Amino acid sequence: MNVLQEVGRFLPLTALKEEQSVLVNNLGMSGREGRNQVHNARPEDMYRGTDSEWIFDIGHVDRVGEVYLWNYNAPGETHHGLREIEASLSPDGVNYGEPEVYTLGEASGIDGLVAEGLHEREPLSFRGQSGRYLKIKILENYGGEFNGLSEIRLFRYRQPGREDEFLSLSPIERFNNGVWSAEPSDYNFVNGSGLNYRDADTNIPLVHDNNPDHMFRGSTRLFDLVIDLQGQYPISEIFLWNYNDPDHLDYGLKDIKVSYSHDMSRWTSLGQFELPKGDGEEAMVPSLRLDVDNVHAHYVRIEILSHYGGESLGLSEIAIRAGSGWYVDYAPDYTALLSNYEGWTGADGIYTVNLDGIDYSPEREPDEQKTFFVFSDTITGTVNGETDIRSGTGFINNSFALLQGQEPDVQKMSFIYPTVGSAAITPNPPAPATQAGKSIYYWLGDTFVQGNYLYVFALRIDTVPTSWGFEQIGVDLARYEIKDGQVAWDSLTLLNDQREAARLSLISDPNSKWYFGGAVFQNTAEAGAQDPDGYIYIYGYNDVQNQGRQLIVARVLPSDLEHFTKWEYLDSEDQWVSEIPTKFKHLHGDVAPEISVSQIQEGDDKGKFLLVWQNITVSSTIKAAVAESPFGVFGQDVILYTHDTTVKIQGQANTTYNAKAHPALSKPGELLITYNINGGADAFTYGDIYRPRFLRLATLASE
Repeated sequence: MNVLQEVGRFLPLTALKEEQSVLVNNLGMSGREGRNQVHNARPEDMYRGTDSEWIFDIGHVDRVGEVYLWNYNAPGETHHGLREIEASLSPDGVNYGEPEVYTLGEASGIDGLVAEGLHEREPLSFRGQSGRYLKIKILENYGGEFNGLSEIRLFRYRQPGREDEFLSLSPIERFNNGVWSAEPSDYNFVNGSGLNYRDADTNIPLVHDNNPDHMFRGSTRLFDLVIDLQGQYPISEIFLWNYNDPDHLDYGLKDIKVSYSHDMSRWTSLGQFELPKGDGEEAMVPSLRLDVDNVHAHYVRIEILSHYGGESLGLSEIAIRAGSGWYVDYAPDYTALLSNYEGWTGADGIYTVNLDGIDYSPEREPDEQKTFFVFSDTITGTVNGETDIRSGTGFINNSFALLQGQEPDVQKMSFIYPTVGSAAITPNPPAPATQAGKSIYYWLGDTFVQGNYLYVFALRIDTVPTSWGFEQIGVDLARYEIKDGQVAWDSLTLLNDQREAARLSLISDPNSKWYFGGAVFQNTAEAGAQDPDGYIYIYGYNDVQNQGRQLIVARVLPSDLEHFTKWEYLDSEDQWVSEIPTKFKHLHGDVAPEISVSQIQEGDDKGKFLLVWQNITVSSTIKAAVAESPFGVFGQDVILYTHDTTVKIQGQANTTYNAKAHPALSKPGELLITYNINGGADAFTYGDIYRPRFLRLATLASE
């Protein structure tokens, strides 16, 4: 199986003919937006007809990347499927560019059809061409009297992860109920239309044309233009081309201020500049080329201080070149892995571990990797792919999943959950909650493998009459046997914390409660650690009044893991003590209950330890910090990524929380990170709420 570069953002399509809308309405798909989803074999979820040409509208001109197609998959009728097509783009629905010819394989006629272009060969790709309309012209099918296809999914162009590449940009946008919040013209200053992107010798963008259809024009009341880099990137240069319509050069911007931000809230100025008027020529060079000192940014803002006096103001294009170093961008294939329309349809929490207990193992055969997932509150049922509305909704407090192999293959992902009203792990014996009629239940903390056992921290949750409605009151440790590489589900043993000693948590002091189980790092040779000291490190937080949640750590030798009285704690005097300390050493402040600590595998910080967390538990910001040892102070916070709070999906879904890294899923040179999205009661109505989103932390390649 080829390892494919991640695609860009999913671009929803609208069919110009109503009867062709079934090609882009998600019905029959196993989940939303992913290229790695599969299609069923129900004819009613596919298109079959006599049309030999299909046209779809993106809604605006964009830089287009890959197109994935699922061929006609009705049992016994796959000969209606397409064999050869031409695909082309147009900015206006009239003038189309040079077509791309593509050959499709005949479908299988059974459920679980994989998209053309995955695994065995290259997909249909426009490689960054600009266009609004996608036309599919059918040249040949597999001999049927009709032309058929199951589904089409289109993705925005995404630049390779290399230094000096021009980033794929967008205005601030959201897609809600089939409508883009950004106007189509808003894309014209970032979509590459009219721009010759690069000189093959110098890799410098060259010129912009003088066609006003390829430029942005707005009201003179407009205050600024904000550009989304689609991730957190180091940037080296910013280029601007002023408005270049020869009849309206006075629309051009004059005095501007350029700044950048991680979160669209706090901005850092790069300076104030004066743009020359456009020259109206067919090939205009950049009006401003701004060298930037490799700053990391998620957004760039152009504040408009003045323009050249026209009745409108405008700009032809903005281009931003990547610098060098680390970046964080979304990982849509993994996000799609947890976007199911049937059965398990969403959860929060999410921790992962490989069942052989080793996070990084280049020697392991890919097909031998088995990654175990644990989730907390879980929603089950069915999601309508077209409307995103849930039905038959059920709710359980925790669940599992298992992924076979090293790729986000939805067909190799299995979910393990009980009937509604129960959970994968429940307290034994059951205990009543504070609220009458309710019982104590578990949310799940970190999971790890030691020897032939799989361990999961089980967090005791009480239902209480407060604004949040819940309170953590303890921590237990669940254990399963691993037999022949599989989890023996009937072997569950609950190791209850010794309540008289309270070794895993203590809530009796309301001014200083503490809990362990939020993260585990096994600093052992068996787990593949560099320079191991033989201890398992267990992290938690000390909830100190007026100080917030402070990171704390305990350790234990593997042989003593189940003997909680043999755990040691790091106290405020920097000593490991066997008795519960009066004061813990705080390794970092403002952490969340769910975090991760992992060892850095390469680069200048190789062998050091990386803490990843959601700042102040519930916020839009994901941070990281580095320590010299697994029990050192984590210093110099770095913002890795900020969730865009203007991106609304159906319903209210902007609560973001519980970010953490997943070395068990990560390949060399990357670290996958998740965070959760919640929307309160709306999570039980809309399928796109209440599931993890994946990000990738990596370093831009130098060549």
